[in-house]
Amino acid sequence: MKSLNPSPRSGGYIIMEVLMALAVFGLAVGGLMKAMTVSAQSAIIAQQELRMILRLQSTLNEYSKYPRIEEYDGQSFDTGPDDLGVSTRTEVLKIEGAENSEGQPLENMYEIVVTAFYDNFGQVGEMKANTVRYAKLYAAAGAAPQTPAPAPQR
Repeated sequence: MKSLNPSPRSGGYIIMEVLMALAVFGLAVGGLMKAMTVSAQSAIIAQQELRMILRLQSTLNEYSKYPRIEEYDGQSFDTGPDDLGVSTRTEVLKIEGAENSEGQPLENMYEIVVTAFYDNFGQVGEMKANTVRYAKLYAAAGAAPQTPAPAPQR
């Protein structure tokens, strides 16, 4: 008749199996925690990038609609950090020697460059956006030209 009690030699194997199972479980939990950390950081970075893109679009749109943009040639405008810690620098630069695809000169063309600065995990992050604009695009026909005030400091 067989005994239901395991032999004394199998007791060591049970402890070894339990230790191996705990080691495998520990490795799996460690890998899962690392994956969750990377996922959380990726979500934060994606949120920052979206915030930067929206801020750049807004600032670029604001400056590109000035009626007399030629008055701001060579100037730059800085905004202080907003409630999210984002500051911007906008530069208005006249484009010299531009031509269309047929070789005809393009006059009164300006480039508007907006650079956003933000905290990128302890380092200064930077994103840029730019556009080109014809100076007389928003000039009102027959109206006396008015000079807008520079954008308010944020």
